[in-house]
Amino acid sequence: PVSSSLYGSRFAAAGLGSSITHQCFYSPTPANRHDRKYWCKVAPNGVCYTIISSSSYASSEYRGRVALGDSPQNGTFTVTMTGLRGSDAGTYRCGIGSTNEGLYVSLNLTVLPDATMSRPTQLIRGELHGSVTVLCPSGDTQGDKKRFWCKVGKSSCSLIATSDGYVGWRYQGRILITPQESSGAFRVLINDLKKEDSGLYLCGTRGLRGQDSTQEVVLQVGTASALPRRPKFLSGAVGGSLSLQCHHDPEGTYEKKYLCRWEPGSCLVLLDHEGFVLESYRGRIHMSSSDPERGTYTVVLRQLREEDEGWYWCGARSGHTELTAPLKLLIHKG
Repeated sequence: PVSSSLYGSRFAAAGLGSSITHQCFYSPTPANRHDRKYWCKVAPNGVCYTIISSSSYASSEYRGRVALGDSPQNGTFTVTMTGLRGSDAGTYRCGIGSTNEGLYVSLNLTVLPDATMSRPTQLIRGELHGSVTVLCPSGDTQGDKKRFWCKVGKSSCSLIATSDGYVGWRYQGRILITPQESSGAFRVLINDLKKEDSGLYLCGTRGLRGQDSTQEVVLQVGTASALPRRPKFLSGAVGGSLSLQCHHDPEGTYEKKYLCRWEPGSCLVLLDHEGFVLESYRGRIHMSSSDPERGTYTVVLRQLREEDEGWYWCGARSGHTELTAPLKLLIHKG
């Protein structure tokens, strides 16, 4: 049986005479890797007629201007159509299975008089309970537009987080949209990954006149994870102290290891391994130990206050990638 996770763009636009390259992403299970891959076009009668398949079939109408390439080890297959005609507009399916009615995702193709450029879909793989960093390129360098991250559904994109502090309830404590860099790019950090996080997403900037610049991202969360499920909640008493143990990959090299205080829309760094301590926390927070060989460091927070209750992130930065993990402190009166 094929696995039910198959993702791909829902809409594409290209110019007359130009070409499109469409990627379909699937879970690389043994069944999916070896099964037939196909690309078909839906006719007015509702039947999806095969244009090309991995079984060496190609429709005579499209021969010479369509190609299908499968990369089973990556869980992707790619369809390229060249010399686009007005009659190529319509609904297509990329799918897996012996018939064209099995597992598929639909694409609506618009053929325009002049070409529009679209960015290729990004594929991000994460591990269950782990974290991912998504880089969102943006055409906007003004930095005053709202940045967003949403999950593509059948008819709309459900908003998950925005740069002005909105975070959906399922993502409390586990998502952050970083400030824009000088290039206009920004990052989306997500941790405590769950199986249901797999899917197709959009990230981008939104001005007063709607979406300006978007990037499609397919997130695949592997179910077999080497990462243990770590406790997410710690409780302490007012006036007492707490030890927070943070973990990172012992094989990795990190420029910065830190602890930050998560709020919707920001994560304020409280201290890092190079000795920085936020002024308002001086005297009551310190990194008590660091064991790079075991991939751990420990932060001690003393003289606990009621307002210390909330979400914190352990973080380790390596280039553009941030390894993050959430912890929630619960503070009770002594």
